[in-house]
Amino acid sequence: MNTTIIYIPWFNQLITIVSSCLLYLFISWIGFKNSKKQFPNQINEIKKIWFKISLYFGFCLYLSYLGFLETFKFPPRMPLLSFSITLVSLYLIIRSPLYDLIKYFGKENLVLFQVWRFIPESIIYTNVFTGIQPSIMTFTGNNFDIIVPITAPIIYLLFRFKFINTNWILIWNGVSLLGLLHTLSVGVLSAPYPFQFYDVHPSNAIVGYFPMTLIPLFFVPLAIICHVLGILLSIKNKIRESN
Repeated sequence: MNTTIIYIPWFNQLITIVSSCLLYLFISWIGFKNSKKQFPNQINEIKKIWFKISLYFGFCLYLSYLGFLETFKFPPRMPLLSFSITLVSLYLIIRSPLYDLIKYFGKENLVLFQVWRFIPESIIYTNVFTGIQPSIMTFTGNNFDIIVPITAPIIYLLFRFKFINTNWILIWNGVSLLGLLHTLSVGVLSAPYPFQFYDVHPSNAIVGYFPMTLIPLFFVPLAIICHVLGILLSIKNKIRESN
């Protein structure tokens, strides 16, 4: 079956939209605040890149609002759109002064920032509790992403007090990224696509319906980007230390 009709309780919609908006505004605020302070000559370019990323994300989100992701047929629209946001955002970040801002922010602060991952985990758990998403997508099933926000402040503090070095941040980001990709694959394979692998009830069709499309279109790309940038910064730091 390629289409499914799903009712999303108003409370689930509310916490998803509000938490997403607050997280987006927080990232924008902290980014513009630090760019104005540390990179005053590049702030206009940073704002321009952030606007381009936001514009593309907003376009994809609008497509999901129109029901573009509600059809579960091949090719799978949800993961393709999610990865397109991730790749476009990474490309724009790495080739712009925004990357300098992130380098200033620091690899250890990127680790600490990952405590925001409690937000999507809470949303998913609420969806499961209300019966609109399968339990396989929570820590009681086949999703272990909750470990990331739990361990993030621990890794941060251990690094700040020099109990661990950059290697551990690199390993943490690598393992966390693999875990995230595993969770994403479980989400796709439990959705009602022709290649659905996990026979769960309900299926994971909820992620194709606005505002739950914010999970694959906002939370997932943001998490992947944070891990990739953390890995890149750690590798560059190791190269610099070895020279």
